Amino acid sequence: MSALRILLVVLLFSGGLGGSLLFASKAVNSLHASPPWRTPTGGEHPERPGTKHPARPRPTRKRTQATRPGTPSKTPAAHPSAGHDDEFLHLSGIRLALLVAIGLALGVLRIGGVRVALGIRRVRHRSRRTYALYELHLSTHDEAKPQDLEDMVESIANVIHAFPGDRARSGQPFVALELICGAGQDGMEWSINLRCEPGSVRALDAAISAAYPDVRLGRRHAEAPLPRPGRLRVPGYVMRFRKERSFVYPLVAPDEALASPPLEQIALAQVSLQAPSVVRFQLTPTPSFFEELARKHYKRHENKLVRQERWGLPEGGLWSTLNRAEMGNAQRTQNRSLFWLEVVVAADSAQACKTLAAAVQARRGENRLHRRWMHVRQNLYRRRFPHALGPLLPSFRSLISAAEAAHLLALPSARMKGVPVRRLTLPRIPAPPEAMHSTELDTVPAPPERSGTAAASHAGHEHARS
Repeated sequence: MSALRILLVVLLFSGGLGGSLLFASKAVNSLHASPPWRTPTGGEHPERPGTKHPARPRPTRKRTQATRPGTPSKTPAAHPSAGHDDEFLHLSGIRLALLVAIGLALGVLRIGGVRVALGIRRVRHRSRRTYALYELHLSTHDEAKPQDLEDMVESIANVIHAFPGDRARSGQPFVALELICGAGQDGMEWSINLRCEPGSVRALDAAISAAYPDVRLGRRHAEAPLPRPGRLRVPGYVMRFRKERSFVYPLVAPDEALASPPLEQIALAQVSLQAPSVVRFQLTPTPSFFEELARKHYKRHENKLVRQERWGLPEGGLWSTLNRAEMGNAQRTQNRSLFWLEVVVAADSAQACKTLAAAVQARRGENRLHRRWMHVRQNLYRRRFPHALGPLLPSFRSLISAAEAAHLLALPSARMKGVPVRRLTLPRIPAPPEAMHSTELDTVPAPPERSGTAAASHAGHEHARS
């Protein structure tokens, strides 16, 4: 059960408790308003049920004379105890109302305390969660199909997606694709790296291998994945990006499948700088109810266009060619897994970041990546960059679907030239199950030892042959 559902259940329980107390107070007031015994009049004693009295003679009826208009009517005087009963009922109702209000206030305070405690716990786990950086070893001939790329991103989302209870207590882990250009053994080198939790690296390797069979994560052959040594330093300048328009409009264009991967242009821009730089695409899966929220937002926007063409406004609505094309492309992003996207460019100078930002913003569809201004938070995100800590409350314009992430993060092909990147030339060809292993072979016996004369004669024959 998600945290939102738990909060809703607690609120409904508190509301039901308050309603039951309110109905109980009304029932008590009704009981006090109509007592089971007769209210005494004059000096008579109250007759309680169960007491026996001697039979009294039945009074004879007398004709009542009509009262004249000028004579005052004789009405029985109210008993003095009636005012005390009303005051008692009023005080009891106030007390019950105060009890109900105090109970509701305590319930709200308790729920708020639980939420604050969960928030503090999630912030602590967010800063203490362990991540490692694994290099992605490219192949020389792998090219994935568009549908395989979307399936790969969906698999990655399912691998790192936390259960609702774990997400409410400890938060949601992320996965980040980092393009690092820095000094290597033979000069400047460019590499693709994946930042993730060490426990999920094998599952992520399997998800990537489904689209790129010869690509390996953190290893070159059949050994265990190993993280890269060292850590990133605090950069001199950072830039952050998000969507310029609503998240309904996608970043990908209709003819995106015929174009080269965007990472190729970013790699060429990094290499041309001849300086260390990092471009990071950080993906954090959203809760499952965000998919329903995205569909409702899409329908609301579509109904808005329909109203524009019916209310006599000077708008084309869905009859407009532009609106039909935009809504048709936006439909591709529906019914997909959703992510919070955090795009960060880091370099030693603002001019270098601007050069890389031009390559990052080059690919666009109905939407594009827009730079976020950080005049005050520049130093904050510079310090957060080595640990890949994003914002606590992401913006709705940072929301992307798996279809957008698949085309945005497609791996570069072998046709990319001018980029010093290491590639694996050996394809991944596993041995068949019927192949013999070394443990199944019989041990070959060692040759018998020769005597001294036999060994000397054998050595002479070998020398004569040579």
